[in-house]
Amino acid sequence: ISEVWQIMLPRKRKLWPITALNLAYSIAKDRSEDPYVQVGAVAKKHDNSLIVGYNGAPSGVEIDWSDRDQRRIKVVHAEENVLNYCQPGEVEFLACTHIPCPSCLKTLAIKKVPRVFFREFLENYQAETSFEIAKLFKITLLKI
Repeated sequence: ISEVWQIMLPRKRKLWPITALNLAYSIAKDRSEDPYVQVGAVAKKHDNSLIVGYNGAPSGVEIDWSDRDQRRIKVVHAEENVLNYCQPGEVEFLACTHIPCPSCLKTLAIKKVPRVFFREFLENYQAETSFEIAKLFKITLLKI
């Protein structure tokens, strides 16, 4: 009877930031067309609803993915995509596969997102700049 009881016990759930990061990686892998870097982001609202986004072309725009420099100026970042569906102050935190760039940090500040959890740094990327801008905008960046 004790074995049956153990099976019926609820399993321990992961913390929201970990769950959101796992979802961000999944959406990036499954949806991003960018052959160089796949980025995913998840906004967790105060009501516990989640919104997902990934890096890619704006709707109706074709990108020549073979031209790395040209694709950079056309790609919409995952953070921008997800925050398009959020009002200022309604996001508890954002989970992103990679540290947000300075431009995305401005969008995060406009949307009043207080914390960003991320897991990776981009290659050849000035992470110090992101940390400086985040501090200026009072956004906490947490690498987990």
